[in-house]
Amino acid sequence: MNRFWFFALVLGLLVGCADAQQMEMASEPGWGAADGIEFVMSETTESALAPPAPQVNDQIPLAQDRLIIRTGHMSIVVMDTEAALADIARLAEANGGWVVSSNAYQFDERGKRGSITVRVPADRFDEMVAGVKATAVTTTRESTESQDVTEEYVDLSARLNNLQATADRVRSFLDEAQNVEEALEVNRTLSQLEERIEVIQGRMNYLSQSAAYSTLTINITPDALSQPLALGGWEPQGTARAAIESLVVALQGLANLAIWLLLFLLPLGLLVFIPLWLLVRTIRRRRAVA
Repeated sequence: MNRFWFFALVLGLLVGCADAQQMEMASEPGWGAADGIEFVMSETTESALAPPAPQVNDQIPLAQDRLIIRTGHMSIVVMDTEAALADIARLAEANGGWVVSSNAYQFDERGKRGSITVRVPADRFDEMVAGVKATAVTTTRESTESQDVTEEYVDLSARLNNLQATADRVRSFLDEAQNVEEALEVNRTLSQLEERIEVIQGRMNYLSQSAAYSTLTINITPDALSQPLALGGWEPQGTARAAIESLVVALQGLANLAIWLLLFLLPLGLLVFIPLWLLVRTIRRRRAVA
């Protein structure tokens, strides 16, 4: 068996075990392949066809270079939703970022709700959050999530180096192909390797870009809508307020009536009743004497 057919046999075994390793890789977020096919190099084959991977200690970045993906969520109350959306968009641009998505919708007759998602350089994330707070009447919710993807990036880098070295070795076998069929077989395997390389490179680009630019999503509520919700047009707090106001008015009326009785009707009654009482008494005495 010549060198070419030995390599073809190794590749056949390699393709046969690809489906089993594909299941493991599919569980990682962001992985995929064209037409539902993935080509995965086994540890044995990679070590046989490629130079040894560098030691992990040589690949892990320093602490300040670790890849940290930061994602923030905020809920704020503002005076005007559309004005707040415009202010946040300008703030993102001033911090070297951009608006990913923005929307506003009429919630009811009292005002609009809105939301906006921006991306800013990771080192300007805290400044962006502080700026958003400054535009708000109040901040009702704030959370930040951080994900360290350094280990995954290092692992992908090692896999990529091995796959690229393997692809270079496969290309060298094209010169040893004896016929078209053998050349096509080598090209098919080379295409699978290149496809896998592209997938890994895409994932590495995604991780590095996600770490370089943090994502911040802000939910916006106008101040009018932050008040207690009215259901079916009925506002309990409004009814209670109206009842209290009516009670105060009734008490004021009773107080006014008491004042009138004490200061107006009582003196007037005394002025009328006392002379009348004296007159009636005098008449009765005269009748008694007669």
